[in-house]
Amino acid sequence: MRVLFCYIAIFTFLCLLTFSCKANSKDRYVEGNIKITEREFAATLNNLPDDMREKILANRAVFLSYIERLIIISEQDGNLIFFPVDRTRRLSATFRPADLLELDREGLRVSRNGMLLRANAVAALREMSNAAAREGLSFLIASAFRTYQHQRSVHNHFISTHGQEEASRFSAPPGASQHQLGTAVDFGPIALTFRDTPEGRWIRENGWKFGFSLSYPENFEEETGYIYEPWHYRYITREGALVEREFFGGLQFLFLDYLAEHKEFFRQRTL
Repeated sequence: MRVLFCYIAIFTFLCLLTFSCKANSKDRYVEGNIKITEREFAATLNNLPDDMREKILANRAVFLSYIERLIIISEQDGNLIFFPVDRTRRLSATFRPADLLELDREGLRVSRNGMLLRANAVAALREMSNAAAREGLSFLIASAFRTYQHQRSVHNHFISTHGQEEASRFSAPPGASQHQLGTAVDFGPIALTFRDTPEGRWIRENGWKFGFSLSYPENFEEETGYIYEPWHYRYITREGALVEREFFGGLQFLFLDYLAEHKEFFRQRTL
């Protein structure tokens, strides 16, 4: 009887020790400058697909170092560089970036003069265009920055020609367009055929290296709210595009949603 009691006591002790170790591991702080426990960090990943969550957890310190850098970029930018603009998260009618440049004066090939884009996006676009040119390719910029009022005119035109329901699949209402941010570019031709052009294939493979991200990928209309637009790219910085590619499966909407939801949480815990 005494022997049995000893075995039971040892087993109970080991169970409690194992439970305590597991509990304590969840309350350990993740390595890095963001003071966050394993439990808190894991909770920020709950809405992500399993494969993404597992990859981030396996590389938690690296991931959080990137998040720290993105927070700094966002605060220094001041022009909503990572804002996930959509139908529910809109820009004001007066929002206009302060550093817009005319593309035709920046050595870029455009479909018409007078188009504007933010300075940081212009620099990245010029570098990307030069890299593509070395391979005999030439990007045509067909659309860039649009004011709130311009987007309203565009949207109303599509409603009058296609009807409200159909127009809403490919045209954003005023305040809901990425173009108002001054970091979105439509490459020509604005058609599905762009996907299979040499330029379309090149940017699909290389755009992220220069900070450009496909906004509305194929088979994600329900999530993004818009049909597949192989011509529409948004500049989200090189760091942002790298994080999107490495940890979010190259899906811009997942990356921007995650950052928008948790950026302040991480910022408050940055040492």
